[in-house]
Amino acid sequence: LEYNMRLIAFGDSWTAGHGVENDVQYKEIATPPLFVSKLREQNSWPRWVAEKFDIPFVNNGECGFGNHYILKKVEDCVENNFIEKTDIVIVVFSYPYRYEKYNEYNVVELYERFENVLKDYNHYYFNAFYPIFNDLTERINLPNYFINPYSSLSYILQVAELEKKENVWEYGSKMVWNDKKNFNEGDYHPNLNGYKIISDYIYEEIKKIEDAKTK
Repeated sequence: LEYNMRLIAFGDSWTAGHGVENDVQYKEIATPPLFVSKLREQNSWPRWVAEKFDIPFVNNGECGFGNHYILKKVEDCVENNFIEKTDIVIVVFSYPYRYEKYNEYNVVELYERFENVLKDYNHYYFNAFYPIFNDLTERINLPNYFINPYSSLSYILQVAELEKKENVWEYGSKMVWNDKKNFNEGDYHPNLNGYKIISDYIYEEIKKIEDAKTK
């Protein structure tokens, strides 16, 4: 990798690192004390992915963000020249209906806007806990840098919990068992181990594509 490359991450609480802390009193607080925010930011998956690539990182995840907010943050960073052509940009999409009545675009239009603003940059997409195109009547063709567009990072953790008996959810929760019948977006985050498992997955998927570019 290039010496001046950085990892720039965008997303919601699944990127911001909600759940890294062990103290349950911060469980429902979207804007906790700065100390807790820094604890989350510095120990979420962007840190561990960047460490594997041996590059610096910027965690732009924000608790409570919907995808239109994530888009605006990406646009702001591009407009202000905070992102370099050598950087790896990772966008982890939130629940597509989080603030549905405030959304300016449908999911396809929103994705196209992400593509337009990031077209000149080396970027990757993942879904956090709900595939953004899950409810379309027809699947659309997507580039290889949208990693498993009809799956999610939460699925990776469900496999780790069910098959490997890993403890992956915040505050000792076992979210797999009521996932399908009791979906609750505000009560669904990894713990530190979960973020490290996510980082392994993100790193391996990106590395495969980056390695292919150099061949």
